[in-house]
Amino acid sequence: MTTDEQARRERALTDRVLASFADTTDDRLRLLMRSLTEHLHAFIREVRLTPDEWAKAIEFLTAVGRITDDKRQEFILLSDVLGASMQTVTVANEAVAGETEATVFGPFFTEGSPAIAQGGDLSGGAPGQPCWVEGRVTDVDGTPVPGARIEVWEADEDGLYDVQYADDRVAARGHLHTDDRGEYRFWALTPTPYPIPHDGPVGGLLDATGRSPCARRTCTSW
Repeated sequence: MTTDEQARRERALTDRVLASFADTTDDRLRLLMRSLTEHLHAFIREVRLTPDEWAKAIEFLTAVGRITDDKRQEFILLSDVLGASMQTVTVANEAVAGETEATVFGPFFTEGSPAIAQGGDLSGGAPGQPCWVEGRVTDVDGTPVPGARIEVWEADEDGLYDVQYADDRVAARGHLHTDDRGEYRFWALTPTPYPIPHDGPVGGLLDATGRSPCARRTCTSW
């Protein structure tokens, strides 16, 4: 329990930092920075964060940055593990009855996937059991949506995505568009269980907190 004087000093510090953003001309940026500061300071006060714990947190974030490159985004992985990615998507997409729930792209999505034709094969030579996929895209009233872009990326039979291969080949990844009836069809691979990459700092965090690199302790597929 903090004393009244200690609480006053802690609150005063927060207020000084909040005031430092007063001249921010971008209203949205000012709101974001002030709210972030308020919540961050509240967290520090609530858990009585120690200097050693804060130093370890900075070391952890530094490690996350060091392992991140053009093929591996450890910060997205961290965001996913903390539920921040999904919460941001949930907040940004208002729930509508009968509508497919919005979700995150995940750490394995990449821009510029190859286009495939209706009935084509997106496996690209990735090992796995062939799987026929077909479906239909409609609006909430059941009206077909032609021309909708379908992005697909999946793991091979070993639970690996193409971005985890040693070479630069693209496999088990592609996109196509729905036809005039809102339908799509293509060959892919039978979904297989896979974990998230857990050989980095986020994997260490999962180990330290007793969490599995697989959802609900059972690896899931797309």
